[in-house]
Amino acid sequence: MNKLGKILIAAIVAVGAIACSASSWAQQSLKAAGQDVPPWVVHDKTPGALSGIAVDLMNAIAKDAGLQVKYEVMTLADLIPALSSGKIDLIATNLSISTERKQQVDFSNPFAYGLPEVVVVLASDPTAYRTLADLKGLPVGTSTGSIQLALLQKTGGFSEIKVYDTDKDAWAAVASGAVKAAVTAGTTTMYAAKQGQLTNLRIVSSYQSPSATPQMGIAVKKGNSELLGKMNNSLARLQADGTVKAIFSKYGWDDWELPE
Repeated sequence: MNKLGKILIAAIVAVGAIACSASSWAQQSLKAAGQDVPPWVVHDKTPGALSGIAVDLMNAIAKDAGLQVKYEVMTLADLIPALSSGKIDLIATNLSISTERKQQVDFSNPFAYGLPEVVVVLASDPTAYRTLADLKGLPVGTSTGSIQLALLQKTGGFSEIKVYDTDKDAWAAVASGAVKAAVTAGTTTMYAAKQGQLTNLRIVSSYQSPSATPQMGIAVKKGNSELLGKMNNSLARLQADGTVKAIFSKYGWDDWELPE
């Protein structure tokens, strides 16, 4: 075979490899996971069917990128270990971007602002708690793996920090008297309050958070730049055409704005 023939064969093989790679991406079923909390995940009337901000957003991204995606629910504490071990490919939920988490995963460009943490106490407790210092010497609760847990540990001075699987469990601990207050994610707590789920509890309106406004992003395994690029490209298109805003509005989040 002459030199020209060898070059042509090499070129054909290279093009074929690229086409196969693109095809495998299109056929690949990615596994995404998030917390089982509204409005991020909503269980539909059909058994096993899910919707919600995170589910709808992931479906829209997959459609835009020409991918297939399966979404499952996990506790917050299990998400990053599952991603690091390869059990899942993506974390799509209300996962705040933090310095500590950036050391464990790679984040997409932020897709929404969250709300700082809030303090939940019994409705019968009239105390105007203004800072976490006002809770020192008292038992407090939060969810495992959360940035609220890190904040409480950094603040210190509480008689005990009780850690629960979910924010809902932390609120139940307040209701039962196991803890004096729960310090939980602002977005999910405010949504739960609007849905009437904080029975006999109240969100402390006088509390002033020391935290910066959190930004949320999609997480991929550290070093997975190819998948991260696909997420960022699709997010940019869906933010520009109004899809992301429409998804948030669908679940009552009418003041969504694109993080800078």
